[in-house]
Amino acid sequence: MSTFIFKRALGALLALNLCLSAAISHAAAPTAYPKEFRIGYQKGNSLVILKASGELEKALASSGVAVKWYEFPFGPPMVEALNAGDIDLGFVGSTPPVFAQAGGAPEIRYVGYAAAYKDNYAVVVPKESTARRMKDLQGKKIAVAKGSAGQYLLLKALEQDGMKPDDIVFAYLQYSEARSAFERGDVAAWVVPDPRLADIEQNIGARPLVTASKLTPQYSFYVAPAKFAASYPAILRLTLDKLNDTEQYAKEHADETARFLEKDTRVPLKIWQLALTRQAWGVAYPLPPNIVEAQQEVADTFFRYKLIPKAVQIKDASVSVK
Repeated sequence: MSTFIFKRALGALLALNLCLSAAISHAAAPTAYPKEFRIGYQKGNSLVILKASGELEKALASSGVAVKWYEFPFGPPMVEALNAGDIDLGFVGSTPPVFAQAGGAPEIRYVGYAAAYKDNYAVVVPKESTARRMKDLQGKKIAVAKGSAGQYLLLKALEQDGMKPDDIVFAYLQYSEARSAFERGDVAAWVVPDPRLADIEQNIGARPLVTASKLTPQYSFYVAPAKFAASYPAILRLTLDKLNDTEQYAKEHADETARFLEKDTRVPLKIWQLALTRQAWGVAYPLPPNIVEAQQEVADTFFRYKLIPKAVQIKDASVSVK
């Protein structure tokens, strides 16, 4: 082979390698937006307000993204849907992602967070109860939704009063069942968040024994499948920013927000008016060290009490979409 032909062949080979490298690099790079964006939500939170406003759809119209919304009754089924690839973003309490990471959905990732619970989540007792502290409930049944943020709140409330889980009887009930059991007197206490908390305070005189504001900080999270978070960080950033804007508007227009939520949930206006006075506002990302540490305490607590099969590291499931 002549020198001239060899140089031409070598140049062609180098050019081909460069093209292949560029193609591989381009394929691996995150795509700005997907064709479809599927969001899981529960009634009564800011995702519902964002959905009703149409602001996300407007922001994504020029990119050709179809936004679809799917309602869930509570967090665990939403995490299952995320794991199955049926939705791309969800909002859950602190415990469902811990169970996911320790169990059958390890690819769930934390992409954002909401402000910590305050007086909007509590262990409550009936108005005629003589209980004034958790120790007064020793040996009694306490209703709580299994796998919920309330389960962690209850564990921490017990620890704060020097008690262990065995000192009470856990009555694992979903909200509708728990309300009936609470009113009948079948349980001595109930772990419940707003707006249900505001409802039983106003309508049956339930009394908070301890609220989340008096315990270790506990947060709610925006979560997504790992593959989606890696491929489409731009749409997650946009959505979280829109949610924060939505929450700030809702905070500044509480009466308007209460009226909207009344229509959306059929929960009376006066209940939402009370609930919104103690709502924790704000959406942010990525998770800073103190939020990771707080969530790690959730995971460690559940592992310590053998409620999850293995220890998990929250930092391993926390990603930055910034």
